[in-house]
Amino acid sequence: MFHVEKLREEDFEFAVHLTDTMNWDLVKEDFEFAMKLEPDGCFLLFSDSEKIGLATTASFGRIGWLGNVIVDERHRGGGGGSVLVEHSIQYLKSKNVETIGLYGYIERIPFYMRYGFRYDSEFVLLKGKGFSSQTGSHVREAEKEDRREIVELDSLCFGASRKKLFDHLIGISGNICYILEDNKGMLGFAAAKVYNESAEIGPLVCRRECGDAVSDLLRAILGKLKDLDVLLCVGRKDSEIMINLKLHRFREEFPLARMFQGPPVSNNYFYVAESLERG
Repeated sequence: MFHVEKLREEDFEFAVHLTDTMNWDLVKEDFEFAMKLEPDGCFLLFSDSEKIGLATTASFGRIGWLGNVIVDERHRGGGGGSVLVEHSIQYLKSKNVETIGLYGYIERIPFYMRYGFRYDSEFVLLKGKGFSSQTGSHVREAEKEDRREIVELDSLCFGASRKKLFDHLIGISGNICYILEDNKGMLGFAAAKVYNESAEIGPLVCRRECGDAVSDLLRAILGKLKDLDVLLCVGRKDSEIMINLKLHRFREEFPLARMFQGPPVSNNYFYVAESLERG
């Protein structure tokens, strides 16, 4: 018999071990972060008394995100994944979320369509190395005073305020953020979470009319990440970003489907996802 319980700190070791079976490279700090953002929205799936799966969620006002959905390979195909997804959706609905997004493997599109999710666009996980580069004077490191404007620009792109996320991302020791601006104000920004020998870029948001300058924003943050292994998730349609990264030997790891249940988020910005777990 399947049932779902809230994830607890003592479950982190299991969560890391389970996600390691899919080579997701998550560590206990990832689950600590997920629980800081959504204390009641991280779940374990049980078969009787055995832990067999997990899922995390994040709610940002009218928009929620479903991430880290995984069931132990030995228990797949028996309906446990459906129990976990349905429970996660009901939780997000209880937070008055109108739209739920997710990034899923392409082959999982039919599974999520059963729960009302619709394909929106293709994203690609890219991996490479940071490198030395020069950028123009219109790109600079973000300061604490820039946080409000960063959150506002991100809200225009994402469709809801992710202030609680940026409160944990910007200004945290080791993390970095650059902004692109002109005399009228902020045109874009790029943030990165830095670990020991690796980093994850995201979110990156830049106004579409700044196509020539988005490469400067990328080069600035990749220069700060020189010699580190770097991951980022980019929309396939953002060819300017894709071309720039591939010129610097970034390679495609695998494609992902961005899907929405409810009104889809539509915008006209260059966008790099914050993470697969939080949109």
